[in-house]
Amino acid sequence: MSFKGIHISLDKLFIMFLYGVCMPFFAFGQSDTTVFEEITIKGHHPRFEQQTILKQQDIQKLVPSDLGTALQYINGISIKNYGDIGGLKTLSYRGLGGEHTQLIIDGEPISDPQSGQINYATIPPNNIEEIKLYEQNNSELLPVSALVKSNVVLVKTFDQQFGTHPFALRTNFLLGSFGQKEADIRLKNTGKNYFISTSGAYKAYKGDYTYRLPFGNQDTSYRRQNNELTDFHINLGGGYKWRKQENKHVLTTNLSTHTIQQELPGAVILYNNLTQATMSTQSSLASLHYNWYSKNSTLKGFAQYAHRYLRYYDPNFLNSVGFLENKYTTQSVSGGFHYQYHWKDFYFNIGDDFSYDILTSNRDIGSPSRYTNTAMLRVKYEMKYFFAEANGFLQSFIDNNTLFSHQKSYHKFNPTIAIYTSEQLVKKIQFYAWFKPSSRAPSFTDLYYSQIGNKDLDPEEATQFNAGINSGFTQKGFSLTIQTNFFKNWVRNKILALPTKNLFIWSIQNVGKVDVIGGDINLNLKYEYKNWRTSLQLGFNYQQVEDISDKNSPTYRHQIAYTPKITGNTLFSISFKGIFLSYAGLYIGERYSLNENIPSNHLDAYFTSDLSLGYQLKLAEKHTIELQAGIKNLTDIPYNYIRYFVMPGRNYFIKLSYAFN
Repeated sequence: MSFKGIHISLDKLFIMFLYGVCMPFFAFGQSDTTVFEEITIKGHHPRFEQQTILKQQDIQKLVPSDLGTALQYINGISIKNYGDIGGLKTLSYRGLGGEHTQLIIDGEPISDPQSGQINYATIPPNNIEEIKLYEQNNSELLPVSALVKSNVVLVKTFDQQFGTHPFALRTNFLLGSFGQKEADIRLKNTGKNYFISTSGAYKAYKGDYTYRLPFGNQDTSYRRQNNELTDFHINLGGGYKWRKQENKHVLTTNLSTHTIQQELPGAVILYNNLTQATMSTQSSLASLHYNWYSKNSTLKGFAQYAHRYLRYYDPNFLNSVGFLENKYTTQSVSGGFHYQYHWKDFYFNIGDDFSYDILTSNRDIGSPSRYTNTAMLRVKYEMKYFFAEANGFLQSFIDNNTLFSHQKSYHKFNPTIAIYTSEQLVKKIQFYAWFKPSSRAPSFTDLYYSQIGNKDLDPEEATQFNAGINSGFTQKGFSLTIQTNFFKNWVRNKILALPTKNLFIWSIQNVGKVDVIGGDINLNLKYEYKNWRTSLQLGFNYQQVEDISDKNSPTYRHQIAYTPKITGNTLFSISFKGIFLSYAGLYIGERYSLNENIPSNHLDAYFTSDLSLGYQLKLAEKHTIELQAGIKNLTDIPYNYIRYFVMPGRNYFIKLSYAFN
């Protein structure tokens, strides 16, 4: 098998696959605001799945600039925001880095071996039908590489779903402050056994907003410079399904390309707030998915090829040639399967995911490559009052680089156990607890990138324990759901990335041991009466994430950099017929820019508010027009999540949407 820049022998692929699948057998022998939209009843077991759900209507009312903005309203998730639109947005969950969260879009695991974590600012929101955050106890057969992670962000889009109408059209136009312009269009044709979809999105942003920063005793206003962005996204999808006796088969495919050209304003420094650095990224992806369903069995498989390119250019870099230009290309091949068999009260699962990634560059970094394999065995047993599951995961990372004479390899077996109560024990309430260890390898960025790399990094290992209670009540148009959690995490060799000059120049380090303890509570209330609809969503999260590596260190028992102890969120909406009013509030507690929690590193807490008003007009049965206008950062507070990466003040938008189906 051969791709440009990638050469894999079939025998090596077979050995890796066989190794990943078989090793768990030997290992066994040797030893957010949370909304429970649906409760699926199976026998006497109510299925309170540990998930947060944001529906399409919730996302539309939020009018987020990207997926990262929407995820801020899921409890437990912290989005590290490096400058709003065009700025990097990375995810942290309960003190764990974004690499411990797997993003899945339409059943397809999305990863970036280049940086190790997803930039959620690059994922457009208008195409999204649903967002879920899974922890444990999910009924969907997810890729094995996702199940081993601490949690999963599961996204379903308009493009990759079989429609209920022969033809569907969605389009949006948005104008906002600071030169923000967005437009997208999505088309889908659905037949009896097939669908074909295509979509395109365009975003432009000048980003010349004013901001205020205190320097000494002065509070001076400045204007953001070198902050323009253009973003193009094109997608083509299709699916075909057929039935043969009791067996149902579904085959889907997806092709996409995404190009971003952006200026990098960098960190704001007194007397030097102008930079001319730019970054270009281009990513293409092709994938194939197959699902098979029978009476007692389910099989899901996927294959994927991804090509990613990044160019960083700084015309003012002080070196012998007077500029800096770095180019990186990553190519990835991945695939996997997940099979489930149901027999009486037992569920048996087996699966394996495999990927091969290679990095090339105009710099002399060798030819780093990585084999990754994750294999799984799972057994679930449902009793009258309880149901329990046990999982075994084998994670393997094998690194090669022509600059080094030896091969780096890492193999770790991670068992997971979970127990949940059924409705037979307590009506409308579920108690649960689970224990899960997992590992993540340093990314190519961590190891090799210019002005970044640290080839001596060790894999990061995390162990999680969670206990919680779910409850749900409904009566005469009123519904209330509540989830509370207590969590305790232990992290060894935590890989911590801190920005320095701009979003390309970072500092990477291992923090020996990190102790995480905390809890959260999530409440969702809905009320419907005639033509009135009201919903309120509240979330509160506390997390103590401390460095416990060395008792003699000045950072011992200090909070890890850029990790707030307290976060909170609220979503409120009220509608009457076609008119709706929506409010979103986000609280980020105090945090520190470095691991040493001293006054000079302290960052103040802040609370932002967004308000929007809209009207939806239905023409006949198939046409819907919606007009929405709003204000973001209603109180015009000056704030920044990351020190010196300033955020915009009060800004406005107007959005026009049209749908046909």
